[in-house]
Amino acid sequence: MTRYQLIPRGGLAGLLTLAIVTSVTGQEAQRLSVTGLERPVEILKDRWGIAHIYAETEPDLFFAQGFSAARDRLFQLELWRRQATGTVAEFLGPRELKRDIGTRLFKFRRDLTQELSHYHPRGATIINAFVRGINAYIDEANRAPDKLPLEFRLLGIKPQHWTPDVVISRHQGLLGNIGQELSIGRAVAAVGAEQVKFLSTFGPGDPDLTLDVAIDGALLAADILGLYNAFRDGIRFRPEDIVLAEQRGRAGEEAAGATAAAEAAGAAGAAYWPAWSPFPDPAAAAASPASAAVTGDPDIGSNNWVVSGRLSESSYPLMANDPHRAQSAPSLRYWVHLVGPGWNVIGGGEPSLPGVSIGHNEFGAWGLTVFSTDGEDLYVYDTNPENPNQYRYRAAWETMTVIRETIPVKGQGPDTVELKYTRHGPVVYEDRARRKAFAVRAAWMEIGGAPYLASLRMDQARSWDEFRDACAYSHIPGENMVWAGKDGTIGWQAVGIAPIRRNFSGLVPVPGDGRYEWDGYLPIKAKPHVVNPPEGYFATANNDLIPRNYPYMDAIGFSWSDPYRWARINEVLAGGRRHSVADMARLQTDPVAIPARQLVPLLEHLRASEPRAEQARRRLLEWDHRMEASSVPAGIYTAWEGALREAVAGRVIPSNAPQAPTWSSGAGVRRSTTTRSSATRSAPW
Repeated sequence: MTRYQLIPRGGLAGLLTLAIVTSVTGQEAQRLSVTGLERPVEILKDRWGIAHIYAETEPDLFFAQGFSAARDRLFQLELWRRQATGTVAEFLGPRELKRDIGTRLFKFRRDLTQELSHYHPRGATIINAFVRGINAYIDEANRAPDKLPLEFRLLGIKPQHWTPDVVISRHQGLLGNIGQELSIGRAVAAVGAEQVKFLSTFGPGDPDLTLDVAIDGALLAADILGLYNAFRDGIRFRPEDIVLAEQRGRAGEEAAGATAAAEAAGAAGAAYWPAWSPFPDPAAAAASPASAAVTGDPDIGSNNWVVSGRLSESSYPLMANDPHRAQSAPSLRYWVHLVGPGWNVIGGGEPSLPGVSIGHNEFGAWGLTVFSTDGEDLYVYDTNPENPNQYRYRAAWETMTVIRETIPVKGQGPDTVELKYTRHGPVVYEDRARRKAFAVRAAWMEIGGAPYLASLRMDQARSWDEFRDACAYSHIPGENMVWAGKDGTIGWQAVGIAPIRRNFSGLVPVPGDGRYEWDGYLPIKAKPHVVNPPEGYFATANNDLIPRNYPYMDAIGFSWSDPYRWARINEVLAGGRRHSVADMARLQTDPVAIPARQLVPLLEHLRASEPRAEQARRRLLEWDHRMEASSVPAGIYTAWEGALREAVAGRVIPSNAPQAPTWSSGAGVRRSTTTRSSATRSAPW
């Protein structure tokens, strides 16, 4: 184990001891003198690279977390800072200008003190200490630029200081459904609301997808969300970004090879240089508006569950959580153990955030999965023919707020841009010829919208009641929070800021003339929740868990993952036996495919005229529906399910349907739609 001590410059009062594991039995110690500490701090790095931080004061604890995160993930944090501040074009040039405009357009511009205090009663102290820790390491690193991580030298940049505004940036959060909303609107304009409902799965209830007569559906075909998507997109590097000539040639050769491989695989025309995000995440990408048109499987998501002590081998509750996020280098997650006055919590967070998002303390463990919460709407306005910066609202002209900012751009002079806002939010697109403007209203732009940061309150929860109280501050993302307490309590609380829509569904764009307004937000503790369920367990998998007698249906989303993962978890947990930690680990990688159980029996009374197809049919009928890596029938099933989706798409999707919704190609037809259509073999047109 390696050991570091951080000491404040000028004496032992601020000693930071960093201990890094170099072997299972050996220990190596370093003492570093760092400006900004009150008392000595110790950091032990175990053999897995996890930092165990011991501090005598709360500010020192989070200072050390920031210092440790920067020491481990400096380039990742620098990209986060540039994305959060809209300064990517400063080092990558004009192609990133649109991203920087989008970032500044969606920048949090409300009261920063209230914002920081939302996440914890001492949020300003904690977040500022965390930022000081990051900056302390940046100062240390910049004193020896030749020792900076390779990425900095390749790109010719240096890390720069953070501010609290960087920590609270929303750019990488799982924010909402604005891309889906525009896609549905386009589809409704093309084929009608009822056909869109048939091809999709909305619920609970029967949401109204009708476009208001004031909206010309043809206008929705424009790149309305270009700035929003640029703000949310990952960074893509190119060979010419590398400033070291000897490395640039090598990168160009590798990029050319990647292009050739992509073309050989039939992907000609795709971007040859991979996207890089400081927090890469295919689950987030699948849910993002930029990729809504191409996602292959709407059942990507996360799982969690809690089991009471009466169903566990240890007689203590169990909590399991497997967020389906990318395995990548660097990782999305940053594991840390924080020990200080009032703090003893360990788990996974993100290197850009203080605290722990998923983990446990001395009193309980908690985990999260996405809970569908629609906190975004697209508003369409008529603009004044005499003044395009005015829009009609309740029979009068209102003037947009206009902010001018200057953006540095590598290779050219600074670019001055106008950022426009209506009463609802940022203006993302203007059609001057047709005198229209489009704005995004986003609940995450309210105070408290920084993703996962309210976990700071959860980290100190000592009971289920305290955990629920902490959940009341968790606005973004919408989540299924589960808790397993040392006292035996298990529970589920849905979280996320949820607008109340009295007269519209939020699934299609609406006029911004005042007829479609939010009626405040639903209190988070009024969202669905369960404590100590009689079954002795509770599971979530991004699926619809809304009680059918729930009284606040006008604040609930309508789009959920298919229920198959959730059904399999419940099937195992209800198996009539006590469960161990090893059982939970096995369930997290359980290979049983419930859709296969539903679809394969359809082959029983069929016969294939081609011998190899008949052999494949028989193998599927004999198969155990387990998607094992070594299973030949599993491979056959995967190919067959894909072909079946395409066949269903060809049969039920109208030829004039747009290419935006996930059901517009065979790869994107939901499994639930496939099984339903295969069984009924009918469509309403």
